[in-house]
Amino acid sequence: MDLYQIFQGGPTDYKWKQLGEYLKGSQLNAGKGIKIENSTSSGSIISAKQPRDIKQSQAPPFSVLSLRKNSSNTYAVQIQEGWVIERKTRYDSSVDAVSFHEVNLGGAAMSTRPRNEISLEHDQFAYVEFGTTNEGFVNTTPTITVASSVPNSTHHQPPSGVSAGAYGSYKVKLFKLTIDNGSPKIIVYQQSDIEHTRLPTFRNVGGERYIHKDWDGAADRYDFRTLKQHEPSNVNYGKVIVDFVNTEDDEQNDAIKFSAIAEKTSPSQIKVNDDNAGTITVRGNDVNGTILWMDCDGDDTTLLDWRDGLITSVGEQTITAGCTPSGSSGDILYHTGSTWVTLAKPSQTNPNGGGYDLTHMGGSTVAPQWTSGLPSANSGDILYYNGSTWVTLAKPPSTNPDGEWFVLAHAGGSTVAPEWIPHD
Repeated sequence: MDLYQIFQGGPTDYKWKQLGEYLKGSQLNAGKGIKIENSTSSGSIISAKQPRDIKQSQAPPFSVLSLRKNSSNTYAVQIQEGWVIERKTRYDSSVDAVSFHEVNLGGAAMSTRPRNEISLEHDQFAYVEFGTTNEGFVNTTPTITVASSVPNSTHHQPPSGVSAGAYGSYKVKLFKLTIDNGSPKIIVYQQSDIEHTRLPTFRNVGGERYIHKDWDGAADRYDFRTLKQHEPSNVNYGKVIVDFVNTEDDEQNDAIKFSAIAEKTSPSQIKVNDDNAGTITVRGNDVNGTILWMDCDGDDTTLLDWRDGLITSVGEQTITAGCTPSGSSGDILYHTGSTWVTLAKPSQTNPNGGGYDLTHMGGSTVAPQWTSGLPSANSGDILYYNGSTWVTLAKPPSTNPDGEWFVLAHAGGSTVAPEWIPHD
């Protein structure tokens, strides 16, 4: 084979170079970012590729597009439009999981053309503010506001326990304008869409006490109540909450178990009934009874009363033993055959000067009575009856002058009183 065949024509410098590279058994290949240029005079030239400049299609959200001085101390500012993005965690096939809320500027949406401008002075802020419900859902149109200071945001507070929660008020700083030696300067805080994150919410189903107690905003956490077992000291008691098995965080203790109330099998003085509607009734053994005290007049006093096997008497009961009719000082009692009655003392002094005798007629007569007693007398006096009462006949006042005795004489007939007559 001759050179003409090898070079497929007449030889040239380039063909000789290629032949030399072939005979050396090496070949240059360009890697990433590298380019190889071959020159007949300089050989192979290796150089780095210049990166292509990527042109941004549009400015970032809420960035400053233009700044124009419109007075000695104010600047008109145009802003690239941005959005408040609300991500909804709840499942609802009719509601998009992501909502975009366009921000208003100067009473119109930022996408309005021509663009609205805001006017800022030295050390003023531009910020976006919007409100939410107590569950964190955006419920106002986000708006750009200008002020010398930005108020703190108030986080929404989800409803929890007996609290209705609180609505949220959010303020997001975008930028601040400062004048430095007569030249405006923009200090950037936010140049992206605003992401709004909701707190998870919890709900107690039903009423009464709430296990989910409250949202602790200061600690940024949810508070839940603990079921507490009351354990009295020095008495026998049954636990309502059953103790955990092994360790509290074992999966087998995920369900909180409660003890049941049961009645004793035998004898069952106490009955327990569950109405399957949430009410447990503890009742007695259906035994009722009363212990009474009955006095001589037939009046009774309840000493002890029980219903359904349980005592229902209130307080202490006091009784007075015996049968004591009413009376006054000096009265006496006698029995009629059925009850005790009072015999009053005589109402006045005996006119005879004596007392009264308690007499009884005997036989079928029941009641005793007071009878005027004997009149007063001296030694030697005698008594006689004048037809209505006993009277005293005094002994003779002196000795018989004849030396004889005195004789008790009576004239008879209608004469009532006897008399003493000296004996002849």
